Amino acid sequence: MEKETHESKIDVRIVVQGLDVAQMVSKAVSNIQLENDYNIIVSSIIPTTELSVVKKVAKGADIILIGSYGQDETYNILFNELKTDFNNIGLFDYNNIIIEDESIDFNLAHKEILNSIIRSTLSYSLNLINIHTLENKLMKVTHNYNNLLDDYNQVLKENEVFSRENKELLEDVEEIKSEFSAFKSRYEDIYSREILEIFELNELWQETFRQDLTNEKQIVIATNKFRPDNIIVGQGFIAAQSRQSAIDWLKIIRTALIFVEENKDDLNQELNDDVESKPPEVKDDYEIPETFENFWD
Repeated sequence: MEKETHESKIDVRIVVQGLDVAQMVSKAVSNIQLENDYNIIVSSIIPTTELSVVKKVAKGADIILIGSYGQDETYNILFNELKTDFNNIGLFDYNNIIIEDESIDFNLAHKEILNSIIRSTLSYSLNLINIHTLENKLMKVTHNYNNLLDDYNQVLKENEVFSRENKELLEDVEEIKSEFSAFKSRYEDIYSREILEIFELNELWQETFRQDLTNEKQIVIATNKFRPDNIIVGQGFIAAQSRQSAIDWLKIIRTALIFVEENKDDLNQELNDDVESKPPEVKDDYEIPETFENFWD
């Protein structure tokens, strides 16, 4: 608890020239209720202006008073060496404590020390306010920086994912290009080919002749036998260059079916007579089915 109380007070250290001045300052300070009245303690009186000694003893002080005859060379040297952003350097001016016979007046010394401490304390307090303001700003900046750093790290992770996905997409694009090139080569003459349209056979038959198709097999057999250009029949469908071409072929098939059906007996008789009139050893260059009826079976 004592340490915390001490750290909460303003720490003042006074640099003077010689032991005699140090003794006088010590006596004057002891008569001032600095700690009770102003929350200030004078923790060290340094009786030398030797720079190495002063820097060592004065390190960590909130306020450093330099005893000198105004802001002379000694004061300036010590000021430049001791000043930091976290302390305040004040002048304990000897000119204000010397009387006409060039002796030191104790009462004037008492007053000058108090005034010097108060002036420096006010400056230190203002500086402390600025420091706290800067600290607050620094905390905000640090907080924002940490947030930005988190965002940046997140962006890096997302960028890694995007880079990986982009690489995969590029590989897919190359694969698609390769497949497209192969497809293009395979079908580059597609515009020069005859494209066939496909129609449902029974539906087209019914629409054309207003009757149901009873024997699809006969149409398939006839089409396969005669092999008309650009006509394909099977699996319940007919393929042709156009709907009219498909209808025209069905009309031919239907006409043939009707003709065969109506003249079946006469055709069979003519075929039988023709077969009997031929010598057994004679063979034609082509074969004729025994009957038209067998042609459709």
